[in-house]
Amino acid sequence: MDQPKRTLKQKAYQGFKEYLVISGYLWLVFSLFVIYRAVLLSERISIVAHGEALINALALGKVMLVAQELHFAENLKGKPLIYSTLFKSVAFAAVLGSFKIVEEICVSLFHGKSAGQSIAEVAGGTLNGIIAMTAILAVLLVPFFAFTELRNIFGKDKLAGLFFTSGHLPNESS
Repeated sequence: MDQPKRTLKQKAYQGFKEYLVISGYLWLVFSLFVIYRAVLLSERISIVAHGEALINALALGKVMLVAQELHFAENLKGKPLIYSTLFKSVAFAAVLGSFKIVEEICVSLFHGKSAGQSIAEVAGGTLNGIIAMTAILAVLLVPFFAFTELRNIFGKDKLAGLFFTSGHLPNESS
């Protein structure tokens, strides 16, 4: 059964909704990082830090959306969902971590600092810190990609119905 051709306006609207979901999820994750850091360092929770988390979420949400449109990390189709979910989580965490490092370098260069000084702004500036940040991000992306993979199998409406209405598939008897 073929789906009807969608107009450019419909595609743009659907892309915008996906962008909002991705960015919202990333904002939640980044805001939790802000809170966690403030608690660890016994600092006040800064509204500026949450604003930076929002800006990062919006920017990296676009990166994720473009990567998904380019079918990045989709070479495990047809395999058990756990493989594609974990692979996408790790691959996208690496991409997002790389973009975060590049972003920090660009901001530092703009402010007259060296690229080396900018690395200190990312996860403590050590390789272990950057690897730990990327690993935590990969784990936090697992639910997002698990949901995405299930949505691709069940369909958007059925999965939303499972989560937000009845708790069972429409063709399933109680």
